[in-house]
Amino acid sequence: MRDNLDAAPRHDDERKRHSLDYLRQAVQANNEGDALLAMHLYLASFEEMAALPGMPDEEALSGLKRAWQLACDHKERAMAEYIFEKMEPYLSSQEIASCAEKLQMLALDKLEEFGLSREDLQDMTEMISQDFLGLDAHIVKVENLGEFGRQDGSMERLASDGAAEDESADGALAVIAQALPTAAPEQEEEPLNYDTLVGFEGTVAVMRDFGIGMQDNPHFQKLVKDLNAHHGLSSMPIVDSLLFRSPAREDAERFLEATLEELNLPTLRMNMEENPQGVPILCVTADPRGVVSPHKFNPFRNGFEGGGVVVLQDVDLWQSPMIDLPDDPSGFFIAQISRGAREAIQFIRSAVENPDVYVLATASSEGEIDTFFLDMLEPLSLIDIDYPNASERRSIWNDILTHHPSMAGIDREELVRLSSGLPRFDIYMAAREAIEEAYKAGLVTRQYVAVTRENLFDKLAAYQPLDSEEYHELEEAVLKEFRDTLGDLDDLFEDE
Repeated sequence: MRDNLDAAPRHDDERKRHSLDYLRQAVQANNEGDALLAMHLYLASFEEMAALPGMPDEEALSGLKRAWQLACDHKERAMAEYIFEKMEPYLSSQEIASCAEKLQMLALDKLEEFGLSREDLQDMTEMISQDFLGLDAHIVKVENLGEFGRQDGSMERLASDGAAEDESADGALAVIAQALPTAAPEQEEEPLNYDTLVGFEGTVAVMRDFGIGMQDNPHFQKLVKDLNAHHGLSSMPIVDSLLFRSPAREDAERFLEATLEELNLPTLRMNMEENPQGVPILCVTADPRGVVSPHKFNPFRNGFEGGGVVVLQDVDLWQSPMIDLPDDPSGFFIAQISRGAREAIQFIRSAVENPDVYVLATASSEGEIDTFFLDMLEPLSLIDIDYPNASERRSIWNDILTHHPSMAGIDREELVRLSSGLPRFDIYMAAREAIEEAYKAGLVTRQYVAVTRENLFDKLAAYQPLDSEEYHELEEAVLKEFRDTLGDLDDLFEDE
């Protein structure tokens, strides 16, 4: 009897049933005035349908749009951004533009809560455009540094899309934004540093060999003092430019943030994006931590007084301004690229040569970095952040199970073994997805539902390569639980 069961259609039907249940309960919650619960239930309904093959049906899309409207009505900006990412593939260009405008209004409303009027923001943007870049611009995005940004949330970023056409060329870089500090954090969180970072113990040990993270260690400080005396130097030499490279960009980014917290110096970040026309744009974000007058923090003009950090994020995605061009011994092309690009290149080179400035970069180990940027960063030391070893995975699962009691009953040594070969970020994401699924089940049943072993294994399997031993073992464990469930149903039918 069991051999003839087709599990996939049953599974699809179950997801459709769950989607309709969530949708019905969302309508009920909204009618009862619980907009927050309704918003989450609408979203859960859509996610159930989105997991099925093909395009979600109209009811699920309609529910997602109602969740969007509720998020906007209640000024839940973070949730609205999340829902917009889900909706975007199913919207027309006109609807996307309308939603983007609404998100911008929510961001401006948030800044107004901090005491910045819209007129102040416009003046601020004009100041950046005219004084720093020499071009017209307007605010298009306000982005708070989130989980992988500064943990105190004390800085937001103003971005502009005004790269003037007469200042740019195909393939050229164009600086479009500089960040400014805003309000104090709404709540304090534990800072992300080498002491609180989980699952990077091997990489932290390498960084301590460079002297980073050892500022408060008295034995290390004594060693530095002795070395300075023996070598006749006044201070420890600055380290080379450091490139954090990992199979998962998120792992490299998280380690970068912990390193910045250890250094605790004013920081200038650079990352490459594309504007709507597909032109590469260099976005600049300033983090004036430790600066007495943060509103006057402008390292492009004033440099770093007392030291600083320059960060090049995802440098393997950067497009060289010299791409597809013949040899140019006269430097003619460099003279033609935008002023912003020239200033950015010169600034990076001066930072590399400055002994008071740390230059850090991140990249995926799968990507190839243009030699233009490698040469610019020399001398360069490579910090490879590989997949976590067994000890590091044990630390990760200890951290997850400590902070999420609903998973406490699952064998952590089994989790350590079956998460082998996964990046740290994927492990945390699998655990988060299992927790959210159990949470949603609790919303539906109106009672606490713990995370089950099979549920977590199912999420982990989604991140493991299909040809890996771990995937096959995870898959077999989930199927065994499913077969056991079917056996219980057979017993029930026989009793009847």
